[in-house]
Amino acid sequence: MKAKIGEIWLVLIPIISYDANGDININLQKRPCLIIDDGRGLVVEQDNRNYHILKLTTQFDSYKRKLIKNWKNMGLKRKSYVRIEMPIKLEEEQLDRKVAELSEHDLLEIYSEVYKILNINALQKMSEKYERENKKEKINN
Repeated sequence: MKAKIGEIWLVLIPIISYDANGDININLQKRPCLIIDDGRGLVVEQDNRNYHILKLTTQFDSYKRKLIKNWKNMGLKRKSYVRIEMPIKLEEEQLDRKVAELSEHDLLEIYSEVYKILNINALQKMSEKYERENKKEKINN
């Protein structure tokens, strides 16, 4: 089953921690996340192999959290918020299972909040510059 934009999935996310010796430990944690891009480049970049997600949390923060209004009716166990911050890129293999789906109205509200934080125009210009430089480099080689 392929994940779709607006769906909430449990995903495996690597969590990095350091032990007392300063060694790095990587653990996988299952977290509910909202799919905001299925590779079409709606948020950050076009990449048909990967998804972009936003984590869900039960912790409220008025700046970067957006309440999921119908959380109970959607089958979520606790009052939940979407963490509106830089999206996380993940591979399809990290998707575990679909949990719920946002209404189109709620999804549009989330996108509005994401676009307030991300400077999409700047990201687009950087992407275009990168593509131009990449084409020049391929021509010169």
